[in-house]
Amino acid sequence: MAKNKLIIEDPRYLPFVEKFSADPVRFALEVQGIFISDQQEILMTSVAQSRSRTSVASGHSTGKTTSIGNLVYWHMICHVNSVTFLTANDMDQLKATLWKEIAIAHERIKRGPHGWIAEHVEILADGTMRVIGFEKMWFVESKTANEQTANKMAGRHAEWLFIVGDEAATIPDSVISTLNGALSEQHNRFLLTSQPIKNAGFFWRTHNEISTLQGGEWNALTFNSLDSPFMSDDSFKELWDTYDDDERRVRLLGLFPEDSSGHMMNLKVANAMYRRGRIIKDDEAWGWGVSSDIASGEGLRDKSATVIGRVIGYGDHGPEARRVEIVHIPYFTNKIRSNVFANNIADESAELSNATCITDSGGLGINVCQSLEDMDKIVLRVNWGSPCWQKGNKERYLNLRAQAMHQAARAAKEGRLSILTLDHKRALTSQASRIPKAWTGNRRIVVPPKGAKEWQGLGSPDLWDAICFFFLENFQYIPAEKSSSKEIKNSAETVADEVAELFADL
Repeated sequence: MAKNKLIIEDPRYLPFVEKFSADPVRFALEVQGIFISDQQEILMTSVAQSRSRTSVASGHSTGKTTSIGNLVYWHMICHVNSVTFLTANDMDQLKATLWKEIAIAHERIKRGPHGWIAEHVEILADGTMRVIGFEKMWFVESKTANEQTANKMAGRHAEWLFIVGDEAATIPDSVISTLNGALSEQHNRFLLTSQPIKNAGFFWRTHNEISTLQGGEWNALTFNSLDSPFMSDDSFKELWDTYDDDERRVRLLGLFPEDSSGHMMNLKVANAMYRRGRIIKDDEAWGWGVSSDIASGEGLRDKSATVIGRVIGYGDHGPEARRVEIVHIPYFTNKIRSNVFANNIADESAELSNATCITDSGGLGINVCQSLEDMDKIVLRVNWGSPCWQKGNKERYLNLRAQAMHQAARAAKEGRLSILTLDHKRALTSQASRIPKAWTGNRRIVVPPKGAKEWQGLGSPDLWDAICFFFLENFQYIPAEKSSSKEIKNSAETVADEVAELFADL
């Protein structure tokens, strides 16, 4: 074949189109030469229909990305002058996943029986793919999901137009609505895929209010990991044990979360932390933590908080999961200046065996950390915004703040977090039950920035922050020497002792 021959001039092209243009499943099997699962076949068959509207709520490892890669290549190469748009809220993630899969499909096709097709296609580093010789009218293009690009996409029209919204639950509703309204021709197709991370928005509506079952036009598909041949039973069980109930629904079962509140925990769970009593035995190898969230101490809205607790275990699941008993809250105040707060922390930890001072190092807290270190205290500096370093947590959470707050909430739900003091109970339960939970475009759990609308006016949750420090992945406690440990009575025990003494003679 002459190098300058166009694809439509190749005598093999028309028979190729007649054979594969209506059947992306056959394209995957014969042109790419790959195995197709039942879930993938259902997805591809749905998209193949003229004017299809397909929405897929999917758990892990269902082959969704491979399916999209196949569909994108099929749509472009089998439909003359076709236009395909790929959009997502996170373009870096799109390039790292979907474009990688498209590149793999391209290489498979080059090595297969229809390798001549790949000679007419070029993939560029800027997230575009095009048919050589038709660069202006026959292509695949990527755009970040925002208002400006939505209008640009909506302005494009083609007989064969295919729009793919990846991680669609995080794409603004206005963008999806604009794109959906622009698909006016018979052969225009729209595909939305996502883990179903929230019970609201356009993506949720495609599985409820405007699905075909409700008289709408969206074919809503649900793919769970258990039915996928790409996830082993052992991997499924490991993830099932790792996740909490809502994560299991979202990440494994492809179902929308049951907890629609958008918070890490509710008030019922927060109050239950006060009713369960001791959860760590004295003869276990537990350690002391003295955690502190630091404010300026000049009477402003934020407060400094210091919390003392016993801690044992690591991680958030299994028999050795972390357990924490909060035994004392010596400080929750905005009247102690940050430049002297280190002395207060040092005093509280002085008689605790091997205590670790888990201390906020952001802003004014860095000076407190330095002072404690100069006193030869064991200090763990806390920087909420840092990414997790454990691989599983890095994939699961945006940063340490989300990791610690989510795992503290899970511990509260599972009975692994007990508060043995009644000090500041009202403030603590209010803060703990109002921490918002959201998801990033690449499906990681995130705590929205303070002041965002999700906080609903809640101020800085300084006291709950200090308790969450106990659940940081990098907090490694040192077992206490029990014989030398200072005895700390919580307020409930103190009241009980006073009552007993008062009525001792009766």
